[in-house]
Amino acid sequence: MNIVWFNLLVPLRKTIVCLILIQMLTSIPLFFPVYSINTELGVAVNGEKIVFTDAQPYIDDQTSSTMVPVREIAEKLGAKVAWDRSLKQVTFRSQHATALLTIGQNIASVDGKQVELDAPAVLKNDRTMVPLRAVSESLGADVDWVGERNLVLITSAGKAQRSTWIWDSKLIETDGDSILAFAAKQKLTAIYLRYERTYPAQDVYRNFIRRANDQGIKVEALAGQSDWIYDNNHIFIQQWMAAVKQYNASVGALERFQGFHFDIEPYTLGMWKTNQTWVLEQWMATIRFIESQVKSTDRSMKLAFDIPFWINTITVPGSSYSFSAWLLEKADSVVIMAYRNTALGSNGIIARAKSIILEAATLKKQAVIAVDTLPSKEADYTTFYKSNSSLMELELKQVKETLSPYPSYIGIAIHDYVRWIELLNANR
Repeated sequence: MNIVWFNLLVPLRKTIVCLILIQMLTSIPLFFPVYSINTELGVAVNGEKIVFTDAQPYIDDQTSSTMVPVREIAEKLGAKVAWDRSLKQVTFRSQHATALLTIGQNIASVDGKQVELDAPAVLKNDRTMVPLRAVSESLGADVDWVGERNLVLITSAGKAQRSTWIWDSKLIETDGDSILAFAAKQKLTAIYLRYERTYPAQDVYRNFIRRANDQGIKVEALAGQSDWIYDNNHIFIQQWMAAVKQYNASVGALERFQGFHFDIEPYTLGMWKTNQTWVLEQWMATIRFIESQVKSTDRSMKLAFDIPFWINTITVPGSSYSFSAWLLEKADSVVIMAYRNTALGSNGIIARAKSIILEAATLKKQAVIAVDTLPSKEADYTTFYKSNSSLMELELKQVKETLSPYPSYIGIAIHDYVRWIELLNANR
């Protein structure tokens, strides 16, 4: 059996990024395998396998592209589909893009710009068949190949977030180009960037955030220390949030931070072991203070917290209500630090994150699943530090497939940028 791989590319998040990346399709040497006509090819959208009733996906003999019924895929991804029989044109529209394909032509119009396709749209048994990649990625979706199950896994744009932390903000001045090139290659859609009031200069932040926005990447202002839960340290929270607000007010719309991102880990304090109730009460008071500051500074800013997966086993003092649910109520989203290096199993990423994913779904909040690449004092199984990047991506693919059906799940985060780079370099 001959094996041919067909191209994958960086998902398109905004129109300008969509056009640039689609033009790169023909230069990326990545392909899905071609299977014989007797091998079933499966397609799943957000973890749900599609049952095609009228027309089945197939591999085009000449181009080796996977062809799918346009309506079933597009509508699963939240797009509206229109068919013009006289012009033999199909149009699909979503919040990400409007694309027009003409039967027999390998040129599509995406938001008014011409884009070359690997294969033309065709009519087969009175059904419009299009290259799977074209319809999926022009709608901002992510596409993966699960070879052992002959499955094409499509993750919609709203569930395909991929992000990382940058704690050393000086890097955006010294390595800004490299960071953004890395972000494009790794399909990042969000960066949690530590904001310092004094360094680097405001113009450095402006330039970096604007360029990130041009790539379809949102940037959240990152900060947090475990001792911020002490009353006398709340002033530092207030000053930092005021500085972010002042920065946003002084720059253009595309140069602004899009959210406050807090990583406060009071369970690392020595007092957690001796007086956990007091620490929890102080933590709650701090979260309430942050919430009040958001309301008084900038209501348009989203609020996100990094939380450990086990926090759902802790209850709010004096109640049976889980502490994770209480935190979810205060935030727009959380990043669940499900620090494990395998997806499956009772101690895997999915099992550890599942309870909070369910709580977030009930509370109509969003959750990102995070993994770690830093060395760990706890155990090797909590990090990919001694693993390799390829294995990490395989495990994250499983996480995405399993958790994307839940309405609260919105993507993956990898901690952190510096160690992630080291992991990739170590595997070369």
